[in-house]
Amino acid sequence: IMHNGVYGSFGIDGDAEDAHTLCEGYLEGYVNGPAAYFSGGMVTYAGNDYWTERSFLDRVVENYNGSVYIIQGMQDWNVDPHMSFPTHQIVEEAGIEIKTLAGQWAHDYPDRKSGHSGLPSGEGAEAYPYTLRWDWADEMLYWFDWYLRGEGRAPTLGVEMQDNQGGWRFETTYPAPDTEYREISAADMNPSGASMITTTESITLTYGPFESDVFIAGMPSFHIAVTPHSSNGAHGYLEMTDGDGLRLGHAVMDFRFHEGGRDGQEALLGFQTVLGKMEFMAMDIHLEAGQSIVITMSQTGRDYVPSPAAVGGYTINWAESTLTLPLVNRTCADLFQAPMLEYGGDGQRVC
Repeated sequence: IMHNGVYGSFGIDGDAEDAHTLCEGYLEGYVNGPAAYFSGGMVTYAGNDYWTERSFLDRVVENYNGSVYIIQGMQDWNVDPHMSFPTHQIVEEAGIEIKTLAGQWAHDYPDRKSGHSGLPSGEGAEAYPYTLRWDWADEMLYWFDWYLRGEGRAPTLGVEMQDNQGGWRFETTYPAPDTEYREISAADMNPSGASMITTTESITLTYGPFESDVFIAGMPSFHIAVTPHSSNGAHGYLEMTDGDGLRLGHAVMDFRFHEGGRDGQEALLGFQTVLGKMEFMAMDIHLEAGQSIVITMSQTGRDYVPSPAAVGGYTINWAESTLTLPLVNRTCADLFQAPMLEYGGDGQRVC
């Protein structure tokens, strides 16, 4: 709805030419945005294809005959990391040549110092100034020279990923092929307080400490057995921090979409349990040996506003709930130094 207002209104200034500049989709957006928000679906009633025709990934996979280069801020709250992961793998598996450059910046260019330097703790500050990729425009030039002009050398395909502490490394795909998926019963994470979630209640769970240095690298999942207490739906927000309170990542779900994907159901049945297959936004987190993670579950958080159709209270069966962490082991030898940045001095990264 916000983007519809910001971009759809360009060129509309109250004169006689507005009838020529007004986009039909602009008006449709003000109907279909709220309709999806309330209904929990793609609003495909009576042949309406407003949302399906704007979902183009399937058509890219089926028809596209070019290359794809994704630039993603892992701390972007506008174009969230889930726009790039698992999109990278989906495109790759379709045989399309793809590369992703993903750093710990927000809604900015990779070399935008003014944006990177102002990031708060837990949202990119720990990685600065190593978030700055002064070479990204050169990288794009090499890419376009090869794919548009047939000049130069073939680019190395894969993912350049930056962890939350600023280290850069290359992975052939993401999550990496050697990822360990560690399953943890939520009942073993010492859930705090009651098992009831309402607008005022939250529950914390803890896992750790880790025995050795490790990277949480990918999209952790938390499958949570939820029993709504009414037909007014249920909504959940998870925030992951380390044991010192440093934010690591988050997940959010309207439990009408408990199976995942874009097709939800209009209402949940009261006291009928569903398994909410929550997935965290892609994260790349470096934890040292001895550190733990803490997950706090509440009805919502940050700027997520649950639909009025998904604000009911619910209970959780932790014995039937499972956290899965994607883990990889990487050392300094696996990292590379980003160009035009200083390493090895006082207060600076070594790798």
